[in-house]
Amino acid sequence: MIGRAPPFKEIDMHMRMQVRRRRAQALALAALCALAAVASAQTPMRIVPGPVDVDARGMHASFRIEAHPDGIVSNGSGGACLVYSSGPNGGESCRADSECRLAPAFAGGHAYCLDRQGAADGRGKCWVRPPGGDYCLRSRTPLPIGTAIAVPVDADGRLAPVARPRPGWWRVHACLNGAPGACAQAGSVERMLVDGPVRHVRGSDVEGAR
Repeated sequence: MIGRAPPFKEIDMHMRMQVRRRRAQALALAALCALAAVASAQTPMRIVPGPVDVDARGMHASFRIEAHPDGIVSNGSGGACLVYSSGPNGGESCRADSECRLAPAFAGGHAYCLDRQGAADGRGKCWVRPPGGDYCLRSRTPLPIGTAIAVPVDADGRLAPVARPRPGWWRVHACLNGAPGACAQAGSVERMLVDGPVRHVRGSDVEGAR
């Protein structure tokens, strides 16, 4: 004897329950993904500038971003620039970028007041990013974690060494965003600024590498 088919109302109710169950599962999955994204965005990180290098291609450097308990809460965005000084310890004494004056030869560049490690007076020294050519890499979106990131790069993101750097002292000035766009805001406390080791670059270093 063939059993009777369940009433249409029972079938309809069963389908509705399946739809509700799948919808609840999708919402739960979306919530977990959102929590994972928030947790990632809340990871303490730090930025580590590398040394300046000169080889057959010219002058270049790198930096990296890494998860670190002593870092700041960041989504991993930021960047770095190669900066210059005519002396090994920087230029004029300063407390902020705005106190650093650009010489006529550097018009169109940008001056930075970099910390002096161990300075008891809290003052820094002026360094400059020269005009003409790109000495930086900046990103408002998260950068790869734990990976050496080259600087400077071209429009396609490939290493683009400075072919004829000005003879003098160079270093990497790096910034990690603790809040969106913080690195672009002078005096922001929601960013991490770190400066790399100083390298004396001579004209003969570049010519000799070619």
